[in-house]
Amino acid sequence: MNSFLSSLELKRSENALYVCFTGIHEDYLTARYAEALEQFCQAMQGKPWARIVDLRQWSVTAVQNQKMIEQLLQQDLKRGLTLEYVLLPPDAVGRWQVEQTLKSLNSFTSSEVFHPTNDENEALDGLLKHGFSVNFGAVTRHESRCWKVPKTPETKS
Repeated sequence: MNSFLSSLELKRSENALYVCFTGIHEDYLTARYAEALEQFCQAMQGKPWARIVDLRQWSVTAVQNQKMIEQLLQQDLKRGLTLEYVLLPPDAVGRWQVEQTLKSLNSFTSSEVFHPTNDENEALDGLLKHGFSVNFGAVTRHESRCWKVPKTPETKS
């Protein structure tokens, strides 16, 4: 069996998060992300906050995880998220999935909160322009080893 590493990296400033997903989203990393987000939102105490999500090394999310992420994003809007930049994955399917999700979520808000981009500097400048801090602290990293199950060869009859 082959394995590959998926990871989640989080950095925070006084009122913003920088999140980087690598590999495949799966239950363990989704749970770690939800925990970190809960702690951050508690510290924010309902004040507005922003986030940059880096998906440039991300692989398409499984349907059940995608639904959980959409629910977390809707909850984030209720907990003070006012601005988010998403650094898009390079592959067409991933880009499409992210763009559709953001379009759907923007329809729930009175202002456009979610912004897809290919440029990290645009995301950082956007946060600064809206009064959010980009003085991100140390990285917290979570890793998960995912296993690729080899295909069983089909028997010829």
